[in-house]
Amino acid sequence: MSSQLAMTSSNRPTASPPAVLWVTRRYWPHGAGHHARAAASLALSNAWSAMGTQVEVVTPRYAASWSDELFYDTIHVHRIASAPKGEWSMQRYVRHLGNWLSEQANRFDWIICDGITDDVRSVATAIIHARGEKQRTRGGVLCDGWGADSDEVWCRQSRAGKRCLHAITTLDQIFTRHSDTDRALVAKGIPSHQIHRIASGFARPNRVSLDQRNASRRSLEGINTDLRTDGENQVLLWCGHMTGRHNTAGGAKLIVSSARLLCAKYPNLRIWMLGDGELHDWIHTELKAEGVRSVVAIPGTFPDMTDIWNAVDAVAVTDEDQLRYTLPNAIAHALPTIVADHASIRAWMSDKFATDIVDSFAWYDSNKPTSFRKTFRTVWDDLPAAVDLAWEVAIDASRRFSITEELNQWASVFSSDSHVHSS
Repeated sequence: MSSQLAMTSSNRPTASPPAVLWVTRRYWPHGAGHHARAAASLALSNAWSAMGTQVEVVTPRYAASWSDELFYDTIHVHRIASAPKGEWSMQRYVRHLGNWLSEQANRFDWIICDGITDDVRSVATAIIHARGEKQRTRGGVLCDGWGADSDEVWCRQSRAGKRCLHAITTLDQIFTRHSDTDRALVAKGIPSHQIHRIASGFARPNRVSLDQRNASRRSLEGINTDLRTDGENQVLLWCGHMTGRHNTAGGAKLIVSSARLLCAKYPNLRIWMLGDGELHDWIHTELKAEGVRSVVAIPGTFPDMTDIWNAVDAVAVTDEDQLRYTLPNAIAHALPTIVADHASIRAWMSDKFATDIVDSFAWYDSNKPTSFRKTFRTVWDDLPAAVDLAWEVAIDASRRFSITEELNQWASVFSSDSHVHSS
């Protein structure tokens, strides 16, 4: 979902606003830039709030030092318990969350779960309890993801998958983002009438002027001197979770292994690697050993990515877990994008664009670092043409999947008084 989503809301109700409780395992405003699920969760809840919905969030604590509750802008965030770390603690967390949701249900029009996880069983418990108490609270789950990052794969691989699938049949609505999820759910026995597809929207892109770009770069330099740039510098962004094995060819490892050769050929090139994870220290060590630490920044994460998107010239997408955040935002901001040719990324593209547009992207063989560098050179050697093409793709995305249409669909769901499903 585009980070511009919250700025383009259209329907602001004049009567009492609908109240929505967002149940998510990942609500990390200061880490959203590197964790795709957290970024998507944050963007969606911000969008609901901006369109006039009363939004609250319930999520676990991942450290004892985390506060039990906070306000993020106007959103009240409840951290009701420590995050589960194993099967025994998971069952305890599900029971505790279910009891808490049952107690709070009458304050909300909707309780919606972020993904088919164990948490959806807690939501189902609360909704069944609400119906028994003749409350009008409705329950839903939002299913998303592609490839190994999809809810469908999680259900297939998890021991709790069948229980979670059974739980969602008791909810009023199952929201999906694309047709592949619809087909997977129906194949698993979910009634099609419960499925309501709301595709992620794209805002119409805005041209970033030279003055805006320079202002964003100065602002970022003030935050972290690693992000210092000169007037002639061009910036490649990689934004993701720094995870994986050192001997893999993809992900952050690919950017690190290519940095020395690319920066030697393009002296004005700067690379920004945003994110965190278990490979962070290894990346730092490798960049120093390669002698490129001064031109490759690893500044961590940003709660607000606006200046980042305004400041960079192109984006590298290396993994399918970047489909929830990095790739949609690169497209929405009309940035040339160098893309790994993974089957799931192809499928994501094909779901949104005509074949000729899909083929126009700068694809590289995900198993060959040399292919990445070759594709990078074709983009960088004619960057103005790549920028023009990225603008056309962004315009096409905003027409095919309008952000206004997405927000209108959510507004219609939240304002509806009738139950779609009853048990």
